Amino acid sequence: MTVTAPAQAVVGNGVANGSYAFTAKLDIGEGNAKRACTGSLVDAQWILTASSCFAAAGQPAFPLPAGAPTLKTTATIGRTNLASTSGKVVQVTELVSRTDRDLVMAKLAQPVTDIDPVVLANSAPVAGESLRAVGYGRTAAAWVPDRLHAGNFSVSATGSTTVAVTRDGGSICKGDAGGPALREQDGKVLLAAVHSTSWQAGCLHSDETRGEAVETRLDDITDWVTQVRGLPQGSQVASGDFNGDGREDVAAFYDNGTSTEGKNMSSLFAFYSNGTGFAAPKKVWSTPGGFTWSRSKLTSGDYNGDGKDDVAVFYDGGTSADGKQVSSLYTFTSNGSGFSSPKQTWTTPGGFTWSRGQVTSGDYNDDGKDDVAVFYDGGTSADGKQVSSLYTFTSNGTDFNNPRKTWTTSGFTWSRGKLTSGDYNGDGKDDIAVLYNRGTSEAGVLQSSLYTFTNNGTDFATPREVWASTGSFSWAASQPVSGDFDKDGKSDVGVLYRTATTPDGRRVDSLFSFTSTGTGVKAPVKHWTGSAI
Repeated sequence: MTVTAPAQAVVGNGVANGSYAFTAKLDIGEGNAKRACTGSLVDAQWILTASSCFAAAGQPAFPLPAGAPTLKTTATIGRTNLASTSGKVVQVTELVSRTDRDLVMAKLAQPVTDIDPVVLANSAPVAGESLRAVGYGRTAAAWVPDRLHAGNFSVSATGSTTVAVTRDGGSICKGDAGGPALREQDGKVLLAAVHSTSWQAGCLHSDETRGEAVETRLDDITDWVTQVRGLPQGSQVASGDFNGDGREDVAAFYDNGTSTEGKNMSSLFAFYSNGTGFAAPKKVWSTPGGFTWSRSKLTSGDYNGDGKDDVAVFYDGGTSADGKQVSSLYTFTSNGSGFSSPKQTWTTPGGFTWSRGQVTSGDYNDDGKDDVAVFYDGGTSADGKQVSSLYTFTSNGTDFNNPRKTWTTSGFTWSRGKLTSGDYNGDGKDDIAVLYNRGTSEAGVLQSSLYTFTNNGTDFATPREVWASTGSFSWAASQPVSGDFDKDGKSDVGVLYRTATTPDGRRVDSLFSFTSTGTGVKAPVKHWTGSAI
């Protein structure tokens, strides 16, 4: 069978309000170039649909490049009648495509926890079986219908990746691609396939009489769907000597998406250094739900003074009953081969807002135990200036003491700073550095500066500008870190810098170092440039 046009709506009867609530209407692109498809919620944060919906003109339907969709995409879920305000509208942030069939998993920016996902069928459709096709696309009478429709199709044959169907009261039209073909039996609804291509017989302005269509088979890829749902999504990294062998290791805190129950999952991996590279990542902690990655800000240090670095998370605890913002610190203590489960080592009943803080670690009081510092957005002063502060959470070996304000000023804008810690003057007490965004010059040059807050063991001195860019140096493209790169006993600052993007979409990064002189830093030196594979 040859099918010439991409399937994109189901000619059939409008379904009752609330029916097939897991069905999603996808709007891809904006303005006159916007197109529509249909999909199915198979997880609180994932839509299953056709990859052909996202393929650029003239490009194969699959596989798609992994990552964010090229065009802005939103999913409307649980809105049977599009003229209503029910359900949820969520942006799609990531695509994970199959390589062997017209199928893609589309990640939602936020989980949808009040609509039950549809369950995938675990056996293939068989010839003669009736499937219920659902979609938001064109009908026999409406170019852009405002209601979900459904119609019946009969299975004629099943291939290794496809299912051939013939209309039996319905038609698959423009706007339906990626929509669900459902097996309804014994009071259950199972997702058996998704719409791929169709002759579009019976659709508005179509003279075609052939009623065949092709669906993408799903029963044999349930393990893949499970793997995608559990993939690490976002990550945060920190470095430290986690096993106490004298070599710096890397810890990665991952977002593992949402469970089938809609709970947020996270995990912690350690990459231990062997002196010439790193061992394979070791999972040292994970949770099936209840610790949300997107509410976490990662840092590391030896908080109990045992010679092994630990991991801490500055955590958003939400809003208290009286409307105050709640923040906490959790510590994953290293035992040399792994980490303990996180222990809450500080919390506030309200008044310290997580979203206003950037976090770093260092031994600020020179007692052999690392502490935590938070660079904090203090809002706007009475004269309209931005107020920023530094708070220090001193470690007592077991927990953290309540934060103490160790510096504050108006006129130093929190949102323009990126934070790191190190002993820049070699006096044994860690200081703080801020890479600062000075905006754009009249000539259109991006300007950045480096400030250091010198620590006297009790408080931090007013920040001193130790470097200012003379040419274009993009703050937005920079990520600062600290370390004693030349082994002179003084910490230096390194910056991983996004230099450019290649014509085929790969990012080009460079590594710069600002070597400490004890009283300032030398001009940055580029040590490496490379592009992503």
